[in-house]
Amino acid sequence: MNRARHLRNYDMHSWTGIALGFFVFIVSLSGCFALFHEELHTWEDASRRLPTVESSISIGPIYEDFVAEVSEGKTITSTSIDTPNELEPYFSGYVYMQDEDGKFESESRRWDPATGDILPERAEGAAYWLLVFHQDLMWPDALGGRTAGRSLVGVAGVILMLALISGVVAHTKIFEELFTLRYWRSVRLKWQDTHKVVGLWGLPFFAMISFTGAILGIVAILAPITAVVAFKGNTEALIEKVIGTPPQAIGVEAEMLPLDDFIQKAHPESGEIPGRIIVSHYGDEAATYNLLYRADSKLTTYESETFSAVTGEQVYNRQFDASSPGSRVTGAISPLHYGTYGGEHGSVGSIGLKLVYFILGLALAIITAMGNMMWIERRLHGNDGSKSEAFYRRLSKLNVGLTTAMGFASISVLYVDKLYGGVEASRMFWVGWTYFAVWIGFIIYALCRENEYRTTREILALTGFAAMGVPLLNGVVTADPFWLALFSGHRASAWVDVICLLAGTLTCLVAWRLPDTRPEKKKVRKKKLPLDAQEEDVALAPAE
Repeated sequence: MNRARHLRNYDMHSWTGIALGFFVFIVSLSGCFALFHEELHTWEDASRRLPTVESSISIGPIYEDFVAEVSEGKTITSTSIDTPNELEPYFSGYVYMQDEDGKFESESRRWDPATGDILPERAEGAAYWLLVFHQDLMWPDALGGRTAGRSLVGVAGVILMLALISGVVAHTKIFEELFTLRYWRSVRLKWQDTHKVVGLWGLPFFAMISFTGAILGIVAILAPITAVVAFKGNTEALIEKVIGTPPQAIGVEAEMLPLDDFIQKAHPESGEIPGRIIVSHYGDEAATYNLLYRADSKLTTYESETFSAVTGEQVYNRQFDASSPGSRVTGAISPLHYGTYGGEHGSVGSIGLKLVYFILGLALAIITAMGNMMWIERRLHGNDGSKSEAFYRRLSKLNVGLTTAMGFASISVLYVDKLYGGVEASRMFWVGWTYFAVWIGFIIYALCRENEYRTTREILALTGFAAMGVPLLNGVVTADPFWLALFSGHRASAWVDVICLLAGTLTCLVAWRLPDTRPEKKKVRKKKLPLDAQEEDVALAPAE
């Protein structure tokens, strides 16, 4: 009975990974690049690399003129302004409006904090693509749009949790397997030991990232379902129940207090100034300033205070309150998932934590791809499987192309974005098409090759060289090499160059160390093995 249950758990673990392993791999590897989207924004746009100023200009009048200019003849729903920080050392203003036909639109503008000059606008590019592809796979609007895509990513988190649980249950000798690496044995046994060791040592992180990812994704599914069950389909009633009714506009115009008075309003505990101020009901007697303070060293997205924009009195706003236990738990999910609690944005501590996340996320992608490889290997060179050898060979080539080429596609969009010289409105179009064209192109290349081992080495080597070329590209195009940027206040862009250089070097070393062909079967050392180890080795050894 125990053996039968063990086999069922093992089969569940295997089939969960194989049936949806490619999907989990895509979400995992894209998450490694999404970690650095803030730093990539500064890297790709040289106009963001402004010197940090001790004291900025009075932005209030400039911001008010901007709001009045873009909102003429429209109804303002909300406005906000971001204050300078190391990653974005300028003021950013946003206005969200509704026209006479009820259509929603927005306008944004950036200002130099030293002079108040308008900074050049630049359309979203590689950084935005890498982030959103991880969040919702850039899911097309015709198939449900971003909501459907985010839900699918949430499902990937659920699948990963199922694979982790079934894997732990299936492997009964966890503490022994934590330290078992038999690299002198067969190909599949080396892969299996690596798969187990990396999976078990990284289990706490993998469990956390899958749980938080599932929550962030499936909330798009749960909200409508909960609304249908509890509120007869009324989603607005559900939102009102959860976060309360936001303060409503009175409809009476009133003069607002100067915005500059609140921009410099320090947090009572940390002493930090607000990172963002959201203005609700602009120009109305019920207008409020919602001050959001960056909580870089805490497991929360932000800390907030709300004040009347007319009287200056502090008011309670349930929408932004994070004092209840439930609010603190939900507020910790996003920082946990994206690793944003390591300190001030762009600092060594923040980058260090993201590097740890990057390494562990890459390990998750590797063991997912390795699980696919082991499954194919046992059917291609073992006694398992009911399909033809040609079928498993094509599946092996597809696995190689899909997994190894995704990294090269992600690096390639950095080149496209940096060298793009066309119309700004088309930047995202070309970034996206380049990403998929490169990825699909290498998948076709892998399918046409006969030696998967050599194909893996070639694509990984190209990826490594491409990553190592990113710092050179940045230095040539912007005349701001990373060894100077590290000491000039533009560390965010420099960290991207440093990480690409290190990651590219390691990728090239891995490609160099990988075998060029499938190793021949090696003789097993003459020593007595436990019965279960003997059975496992016989099952996993390559067929003659």
